[in-house]
Amino acid sequence: AMYGPVTVLNIKEHGELRLAPARDHRFAEGMNSVVLAAAEFPEAALHYPVVFAEADGRWSAYAVTGPSTGRNSFVGKDGKWLEGTYIPALIRRYPFVLVADSGRRSLSLAADLSSSMLKGKSGVKLYEDGKPSKTAANVLRFCVAFDNQLNASQDLFKRIADTGILVSRRADVTLPDKNRSAIVGFHVVDEKKLAALDDETFVSLRKDGVLNLIYCHLWSMRSWKNILA
Repeated sequence: AMYGPVTVLNIKEHGELRLAPARDHRFAEGMNSVVLAAAEFPEAALHYPVVFAEADGRWSAYAVTGPSTGRNSFVGKDGKWLEGTYIPALIRRYPFVLVADSGRRSLSLAADLSSSMLKGKSGVKLYEDGKPSKTAANVLRFCVAFDNQLNASQDLFKRIADTGILVSRRADVTLPDKNRSAIVGFHVVDEKKLAALDDETFVSLRKDGVLNLIYCHLWSMRSWKNILA
């Protein structure tokens, strides 16, 4: 997992925290998939296979980033994300995350305090003059926006699934060391089923704003080769 234990931030205990830029992305080197919001599809589809998955009746989308569990093809030997490729928002959000209280009435900013980004004496202060700094406000704004996008995306992905055009697939890959690996548990759009939709359903997909997501997803299927490149 990318995150260690997270702690809700407060000025009393964390008033001296400073945020330094990420030196590398080793914190994500074990992730072979990264959750995506719908708004990320156009850029993500240029570099990653974008697939759908269902859990407990909820649909999510993922950028496939590696050929097997624990392997991220986009984090190089230098620990940095492959230059020139889109870095998903989930990766850019680290080491922060929103945590809901027990009644889910409010969300608080939390962080993985074991991150090297928060351990140094350099970097930008998260608290100044007894209140959150501009940096902390920007972090919170980004986390809230991403959280809202993920929640809104679930409805869009369910809309796609409800048409019956998603089918379960597996990807069999041969790794550079000649070992074989299978990526399972994901769904893709079946182009024949998409083409067979009646006009009314097809137009409703366009009006609901999901047709562009479907086409981005289909375009992304040519990115499977990047997982092994």
